[in-house]
Amino acid sequence: MNLSVSEIAAILAVLANGIIPADGRDQGAAEVDAGPVLAERVESGILRDLYLQGVENAELLAGQHFGTSVCLLETEKVYDLMMLIKSHQPGFFKQLRMDVSALYLSDPNVLRRIGFPGASAERGGYPDFDQPQKMLKAEPTL
Repeated sequence: MNLSVSEIAAILAVLANGIIPADGRDQGAAEVDAGPVLAERVESGILRDLYLQGVENAELLAGQHFGTSVCLLETEKVYDLMMLIKSHQPGFFKQLRMDVSALYLSDPNVLRRIGFPGASAERGGYPDFDQPQKMLKAEPTL
């Protein structure tokens, strides 16, 4: 299967949005253009084989289980595809999850939107470090 860079970017964008989907706060992984950024890394050789094999496998799984391409999947089916990828190719799933999370959390605007006040080292630590932290709302994760 020979995919173009733009096809790889589109598939990675869908998969990245499966890792961090859009919600009421922002567009999820799309907020940081995770698909195109990861495709550029693949094109430059960073984890190229793992990502190419993962993208091709995702396309095969989408075809076998949903009868369509990754890019044409309905949003609710992307989660199901991610669970298939997790079980069929755990190394790719873990790397994708790590890379998408790192891209997302490296954006200062994202940090503000999710309520993270920033690094504590610049202020000498968090004033409430010794207090139990409150969870806003538990949401399912992959």
